[in-house]
Amino acid sequence: MHLISNLRHYAEVYRVQIKNNFVREAVYRTNFLTAVSVDVIWIITEVILFSVIYSHVSTLGSWSREQVYFFLGIFFASDALFTIFFQTNFWTFSDLVNRGELDILLTKPIHPLFLALSRSINLSAAFNIFMGLGIVIRYASSAGFAGGWHWLNVGFWLMIGLVSAVQIRFIFSIWVFWTERSWTITRLYYQFFAFATKPDTIYPKGIRYLIMSAVPFAFIGSVPARALLFGLRPMEYLWVAFTLITFFILNSFLWHQGLRRYQSASS
Repeated sequence: MHLISNLRHYAEVYRVQIKNNFVREAVYRTNFLTAVSVDVIWIITEVILFSVIYSHVSTLGSWSREQVYFFLGIFFASDALFTIFFQTNFWTFSDLVNRGELDILLTKPIHPLFLALSRSINLSAAFNIFMGLGIVIRYASSAGFAGGWHWLNVGFWLMIGLVSAVQIRFIFSIWVFWTERSWTITRLYYQFFAFATKPDTIYPKGIRYLIMSAVPFAFIGSVPARALLFGLRPMEYLWVAFTLITFFILNSFLWHQGLRRYQSASS
């Protein structure tokens, strides 16, 4: 009963957060439309890039044109989920620490990290989910996707992509407790993020190992797309689980160590 009560409490807090964000988006409608337009341009640019590449080759790292478009749809939808629920909060995470605003969250009767990562919701990215899923549906058959009950797996792998993105972004942001400003590390995050926009199998072994382990950006779109189209080997499934669990443990440790340093600095 205590667990259910806690879940209801968190759900109610999150409902209020969503309501506040709807009000803000309604007030700043121009900003909403601008964000949607920028995202649409980005998606179109990525599609055009691969259209140009496939005008010169028939396959790219064993991926056909239709399979790459299927991957792009999964990637866009997965990234949109992260953008909606977490991206803005990570942008402002360093300000919480540097300006001492985290103090207020630490006094609330709810986990401060939940509050820190749920305060802002970017509703403009919701359109990207529909565009991504539209691309997936459009190219599913020609890409070799089995369809039928396998569509249920799409939601599961989108969640894997979302969890992966949160874990990766967090480990690039948490260093603000030690560096005061984490902009340099954040810029490094976006450099690595470029690897997530391509299927992992097209990269050399060294880079592929990097984005499947130390910075698993391949888990955002590429691995889910491969799992849906071709399936993964048993060891690959275990590797995804092991990597995400390892990142969760590491991030939890760094969060608690960061809080100790933050509280020490405050005193």
